[in-house]
Amino acid sequence: MYRVDGEACFVLHIRPYRDTSALVNFFSPNYGRFTCVAKGLRGSGKSRQSWRAALQAFNLVSVTWQGRSELKTLLDVQEQARYSLQGKALFCGLYINELLERLLHANDPHPDIFVLYTQCLSRLVSGAGLEESLRLFEFGLLEQLGYGLNFSHCNRSGQAIRPDKYYFFFADEGLVLADESVGARPFSGAILLQLGNGDFSGEALLAAKGLSRLALHNLLGDKPLRSRALFAATLPSG
Repeated sequence: MYRVDGEACFVLHIRPYRDTSALVNFFSPNYGRFTCVAKGLRGSGKSRQSWRAALQAFNLVSVTWQGRSELKTLLDVQEQARYSLQGKALFCGLYINELLERLLHANDPHPDIFVLYTQCLSRLVSGAGLEESLRLFEFGLLEQLGYGLNFSHCNRSGQAIRPDKYYFFFADEGLVLADESVGARPFSGAILLQLGNGDFSGEALLAAKGLSRLALHNLLGDKPLRSRALFAATLPSG
């Protein structure tokens, strides 16, 4: 029986399974995203009490499991670090977890994305610029998946982005000079160059959100994100 001992993993999501068990989605640098069944986790006994404490979303844990099928069996879990998210930071965390679950293939290792995710969680816990933290994660995730945005050159012509021009973004082409195509929303060349330098200040932060939404929609499709709907539902009406 194939077995892995003490692999560092983040807990992405946990949900009930059968009578007393649970399915736990993990993310590790060496094994990517995978699912384990935690047998008896929701039972009345105290034998799984330490497991229940460790298996909380965003926790970094050491995991031992066995099995070659898509559904592994959890043998042991030990908490290594706890990332406690509150308020808006919690919704941001749920959002990046959902992106990983939707965009990463099961059992496909992504050590660089693991580092990116760890950095984003640390920023969310510290409360440092939630919107900027999300944009950094989104752009980094797109880059690692092979869909990174080129902020320096027009994809169609190959010419350098000019600060005095405007550009459209197309999922199949990237950034294209606005004079050459019809698009829904133009982006300032000056803002694009600013983003290329890692500067999200001023209007660049809003432009970054628009660009990431367009780029991610091409990968996510039309199925809405649960985390966005949950966040919208918590906003005060009126």
